[in-house]
Amino acid sequence: MTHTLQPNDFVLEVSDAAWAELGRPGAQWAGAQRVAIAAAARAASPRPLWDRAPDLAELSREHSGGELSPFVAALVERVAVEPSSLTRDHVHAITDEIGDAAYAELASIVTQVVSIDHHAAALGNELRPLPAAEAGAPHRRRPEGLADVGGHIEMTEVIEGPNVRRSLSLAGADHERWMMLVFAMYSGSQFGEMVWTDRALTRPQVELLAARTSALNECFY
Repeated sequence: MTHTLQPNDFVLEVSDAAWAELGRPGAQWAGAQRVAIAAAARAASPRPLWDRAPDLAELSREHSGGELSPFVAALVERVAVEPSSLTRDHVHAITDEIGDAAYAELASIVTQVVSIDHHAAALGNELRPLPAAEAGAPHRRRPEGLADVGGHIEMTEVIEGPNVRRSLSLAGADHERWMMLVFAMYSGSQFGEMVWTDRALTRPQVELLAARTSALNECFY
């Protein structure tokens, strides 16, 4: 008999809130485009060593019947499974094409979907069905307080907490939803506590796993 595990209430609440927003118009992408980005992120998987990802510069920017151009669809795949291949030069070329805020929102959507899907898979649960797209235009508002602080794109200039917290702050509400997922799945309300006594893993063990995962993913943080 196969058993599945249920996420705790906080993880479920935050995941529900993030999922409910996927199909709604964002700052830069319409609802149908956001659902298409989520679908492409879900479908992405690491390529075998002999199968190289296509060169983004060679892909069409024109739509061919779908919500995403070949260029954007391939970008979603790269963000989902090969983020370390996107250098500063790559990101600058991408943002010249679609805009830095659109890139940040796309990346935030991908991180939300990947986080929720991997969490469900780890517990042996079925993946959530993608939400229906809602009509409406992106609002195009840009968050305030951004600056060039040395990253690939602009970020919040003043930040409290870990530096990674501002990495996709240009995406505004989508970034905040992703960060809520991080805190819910990683530590809940105990992020600032260096000693955990009520969990199967101690805080040092969790940090070791996090550091090793980041190293394998070639995360520049």
